[in-house]
Formats: sequence, C-alpha cells, structure tokens
Amino acid sequence: MPFARAQVARARWRRSAVLTGTLYLMPAALLTGVFIYWPLVASLVLSFHEWNLVSPTWTPVGWQNYIELFASRPFWLAVVNTGKAAAALTLLAVLIPMALAAMVLRVSPQIRNLYRVVLFSPSVISMAIACAVWLWIYHPLYGVLNTVLRLVGIEGPRWLSSGDWAIWGIINVTVWKSLGYNFVLFIAGLLMIPSEMQEAARVDGATEWQAFRHVTFPLLAPTTLFVFLTTFILAPQNLFVPTQILTHGGPNEASNNLGYLVYQLGFEYFRAGYASAAAMVTFLLFLGLTALQFYLAERRIHYES
Repeated sequence: MPFARAQVARARWRRSAVLTGTLYLMPAALLTGVFIYWPLVASLVLSFHEWNLVSPTWTPVGWQNYIELFASRPFWLAVVNTGKAAAALTLLAVLIPMALAAMVLRVSPQIRNLYRVVLFSPSVISMAIACAVWLWIYHPLYGVLNTVLRLVGIEGPRWLSSGDWAIWGIINVTVWKSLGYNFVLFIAGLLMIPSEMQEAARVDGATEWQAFRHVTFPLLAPTTLFVFLTTFILAPQNLFVPTQILTHGGPNEASNNLGYLVYQLGFEYFRAGYASAAAMVTFLLFLGLTALQFYLAERRIHYES
C-alpha cells in the first residue's frame, strides 16, 4: 500500500509539472502561432493567388506565380547576390569578431573595457543612421574611404553606383553593423573556457596559435555555430535596409537581393501573390541550407555538461 500511494503521488506530481509547464509556455506559443506561423500559412496560400493589395478578393492563379518567378531574370540575379552576400557575411561577421575577441582578452585589463565599448558601439545605432553615415564614407569625391585610397595612389571605385561594387558596399555596412553583437558573443564564449586548459597547452610547449587552434577553437565551437547560423539566417533581413537606403537594388539589379526583391514585388509593383511566392522560395531555400549546415556542424561540436 505505501508503495502504491507513492506511485499515485508521483503520477500526480508529474501531471502537475506538465500542466504547469504547459501553462507557462502557452503565452509564448500563442504569440508565436499568431505572429509567425499564421502569417507563414497565409503567405503560402496567397502565393497561389494574385492580389494588388486593394482588391477585396484574391484571384486564384495556381502555380503561375512560381513559374513566372523561376523564369525571371531579376529573381536569379537576386539569388546570386543573396548567396554572395550571405557567404561573405557569414565568413566576415564570424571570423573578424572572433579574432577581435581573442585579441581584446589579451590586452591589459585597464583598457579592455574601452575596446569593448568601441567595438560594440556600431550595434547601438540604428541601421538607418549607419547607412546615412556610410553614404558620406562612400562618396566618390569627398568620402573618407576614397580620400584615404587616393593618399596611397589608388583611385577608389564608385561604391554605390558601380555594378561590380554596389553589393560589396552593402555587405561592408552590414558586417560593420553586426560586428559588435557577434564580438560580445565571442567574448562570452571565450570567458567560459577554463584558463587551465590553455595554460596546460602552453606548458606542453604549444605556441599561442597552436593553443588557440587545438584548444580554444574546439571549445568555442558552440558559440561559433550559433553566430554562424544566426548570421546566415538573418542575412536577407539584415541586407534589406542598406539596400533600400543605399542602392534601391541598383544599378541594373546589381545589388538586389531576395529580401528587397520581395518588398519590391509586393509594395512597389503591388503584386502581393507574386511577392509571397518569392518569400516562400526564400524561406524554403534558407531553411534547407540552415538544416544542412546545422546537421554537418552539430556532429563535430562537443557541448560540455
């Protein structure tokens, strides 16, 4: 009998714990469903219709939006530009903050906080203000960038009006804006690594680079994976504001990307169904690539218990 009572009490406790956990999760689940999953389903349905944002009805068109999209030259240019920008962002916005975080932790404690504030400050300002600043930096005649290049005998390009450089002008702004946030994440990840492990590597005769490569970097892998995936996933969103302010997708679609293309189709050309089709393709493309990256990277990462 005592054993049976204990089992009943344990079962009641488990049901109570499950109910309590469910009630705590309900507000977040409700908000997620309303603001994420419902718009996603609505966008999927809208992608099989045509709508000009004014008409009270949606006109069914079947797969026509997708067929037109895959036959569109601007769409494929946006895919190429987005892939190029996502790869550059993922590489630069991971490696540069990682290197800066490792170097900052090696300076004297008296000026370490100063470096942290300076490197994190770009993340505080809005992207619109950052783009306004970079408009002056990129000015072909009076901008700081081209002025410095002329001092060393290099004629700088027209960063925002050249088909070869416009996408890189947007990438530079996005990397500069996201650098501080990723830098703080890497600082936190490095501080979590026990100093004894690095000291043991140096006692064994390892150089600074060898200790970082064989000890620090593997233990930093969870943080690196998080920064890598979030930078990649948010690439279309982070590229939108610089594209809208600096180039409007030009010149001749040279800096257009999937995020800005969806905006153009929906709110400039008033083709909401066509824009929804582009949005769904973008979502599925990045979902598949993210799942692949997560699968390949997760197998090589060790999480400390």
